[in-house]
Amino acid sequence: MKIRRVISLTLFISFIVMVYSGIMLFLCPQGRVAYWTGWRLLGLSKEQYGEIHTTCMILFIVSGIWHITLNWNPIKSYLKNRSREMRVFTREFNVALLLVVAFIVGTLSGAAPWSSLLTWGESVKDYWERRDGSPPWGHAEENTLARFTRGLVGWERLEHGRSVRLPVESALAALRNAGLVVENEEQPLIDIARTNHTTPQALMGILREAELPLPEDPDAAAPARTGEGPFPVPLSGLGRMRLRDYSEKYSLDLDSLLALFPNGVAANPDRTLRELANELHTDPEGVIEVLNEKVKRVAP
Repeated sequence: MKIRRVISLTLFISFIVMVYSGIMLFLCPQGRVAYWTGWRLLGLSKEQYGEIHTTCMILFIVSGIWHITLNWNPIKSYLKNRSREMRVFTREFNVALLLVVAFIVGTLSGAAPWSSLLTWGESVKDYWERRDGSPPWGHAEENTLARFTRGLVGWERLEHGRSVRLPVESALAALRNAGLVVENEEQPLIDIARTNHTTPQALMGILREAELPLPEDPDAAAPARTGEGPFPVPLSGLGRMRLRDYSEKYSLDLDSLLALFPNGVAANPDRTLRELANELHTDPEGVIEVLNEKVKRVAP
């Protein structure tokens, strides 16, 4: 058995696996969606693809260093000119370097076709979210059952205008009556899901069925909204919302909403809050703050 062949083949195979896992990570949904819905593609989860990519990357680096060591003399010959003098910046090296730099600069500057590729990747990630759904708030699966239950009550009120109660004792009973194994109320939702071979999203469905509606109070104030002003901030998914979606979700007049944006900002119904945030040098919640401040200034 020749070690040179083993190293070369190891480098080749680990490269193929890294390419495959890298493509899967490029196409998979955002972490909050993947962990919430139990996303899998060709039998593996996003977490497993990430682990494979990391371990094979280490194998690729080690075998790559070994391969360079075994083939150092041929590599040195690539760095020599016609006079056989050692020159790092040969014509071939310069072409290779310029190619790599072009990809880095093109990606960071948002130039085509790199921006188109990344935009397409984001659209694939959005597809998974539209198809499978998303958590009520970022990484809700990491909450303990007690904390998630409290948050779920607030989420129902904020997002759906429903006044409900869900004591943690009722939540525990509902899960156990569904045949699930739950240690206690301090167990994270993701651990409960993995123990029972299900998803946090499925657990939320069980918990929502266990909610108890509160009697309507005609004198009660309207459901509280996050944010200082008429424009609310949802608990999750704000950055991916188009202005059109945002106005429909909260029954807002789209034309009036567009008119509030500062001059020079290309606001149109199909732009996302994240795109507008980048233009305003803030985050998606900052866009809502800008709109609320504008309303305050123009209010009589």
